[in-house]
Amino acid sequence: MNTDTILKKILLILSITLMSCNNTPIAEKTTAEYQSTPSDKVEVLLVGTSHWNNYNSKGLDVAQTNQMDILSPRYQSDLLEIVEKIKEFHPDKIFVERTLVYQPKLDSLFNLYSTNDWGKERRNEIYQLGFRLAKELKHERVYGVDYREMEFPYDSLMKSMKQANQIALMESFNNDIKQYETNYNQLIAEQKPLKDILYYLNDPEQRKLDLSWYLNGANKGGDLETTVGSYLASEWIKRNIYIYGLIQKYTEPKDERIMILMGASHIGVLENLISYHPEWKTVELKEIME
Repeated sequence: MNTDTILKKILLILSITLMSCNNTPIAEKTTAEYQSTPSDKVEVLLVGTSHWNNYNSKGLDVAQTNQMDILSPRYQSDLLEIVEKIKEFHPDKIFVERTLVYQPKLDSLFNLYSTNDWGKERRNEIYQLGFRLAKELKHERVYGVDYREMEFPYDSLMKSMKQANQIALMESFNNDIKQYETNYNQLIAEQKPLKDILYYLNDPEQRKLDLSWYLNGANKGGDLETTVGSYLASEWIKRNIYIYGLIQKYTEPKDERIMILMGASHIGVLENLISYHPEWKTVELKEIME
């Protein structure tokens, strides 16, 4: 066999090989893969509240504020206005401050609320806003996504700061808490509209101050050998990371809009976490009200 014949055979083999490679079908994306990369971002409505059932009582929060009577005709009227606006936003799912293990009871209570008007006279924001809205939207359930397997050693932090002679830091803590209490109590005393109270709680600067208390205050509490401040801050962040994880797991590809209804201190952390999600974007109550 001469050289030309050998070269022709080699070229023929290479040609067949290349054609075979080029004709290899490209693997199609599965339905799940297409659904996991939607073209439009999920809109996440953030609604941070105070705890309305603390009316005429003291809650567990560090800051002790007065509370509006959400059952009064004035605030019930305001609440209906807010519900109507959120109905127009039309969240596909509503997430609230109840744990995963509480979900069966939450489902039972929502069923009672939807069928027998149970809870209409209870002040908790989950019932007054979350359940009311879910019923109006004909949702089957409200989703509990809170996480409570964490610690909040506030007393130990104060003790460590005192032992470390961090007097200025302790005074700063107290001043920040008192300032918040004063500002919030003034809104209540002046009987400001409910939406204005919620705007205050969800103000970007207020959220920044709230999160800064953990990162730039508690985190440096105690001496060099003491980690209680960092531990407290990390436990708070951990709680909200677990909350965020449950929200992510519950959110389906078909969901276009969701709503997170929680104590305002949670929202500052959650907003930051959501900002790193490439397919989600946050929406503020003020945006849909005005």
